[in-house]
Amino acid sequence: MSIDAEPTPNDPIAALAGEAFAKAVTTLARGHMLTPFGVARSDAGVDRPQQFIVSVAGKIDIAESVEAALQWLEDEAPNADICMIVLDGILSGDDNRIDAIVGRALSLKRQLMVEIALPYESAEDDEGFEFSDPQYRFSGVAEDGAAVESVNVDANAFDAVFRNAFAKHAPA
Repeated sequence: MSIDAEPTPNDPIAALAGEAFAKAVTTLARGHMLTPFGVARSDAGVDRPQQFIVSVAGKIDIAESVEAALQWLEDEAPNADICMIVLDGILSGDDNRIDAIVGRALSLKRQLMVEIALPYESAEDDEGFEFSDPQYRFSGVAEDGAAVESVNVDANAFDAVFRNAFAKHAPA
């Protein structure tokens, strides 16, 4: 985002998403498994991070961990300015499936939910991972969590803030 750009009401969502995705990339780059995690940010800018690891018979149950993250997002949304969950998933489309970091950010205050996918694949050389451009899907939400029809988001501005926040927090 350039210095003279006007901030939009959705900049805080894009910034939190960029920070969360940078954390996810760092986790994968270090060779660790990316288990679902979430963060709720208050109006005062205070974060409340959350890790979702559900174990069954001593093994992490990814499906149950994802369910726990989705339930937390639903429960936390009315109490926070922005809530977000991030996990390692699959992006499907046109007869192909690719690994992706996926996330859902929700702000009832801004009446917006955005789903983000950052596709990646393991690189053949020592680079570790190769990431593609992030993809966004915007939806409107009402205070009760119901879908609303109108979504007024400048996708280019959102992307610029997301990338800026990601660049500040991603591994060098």
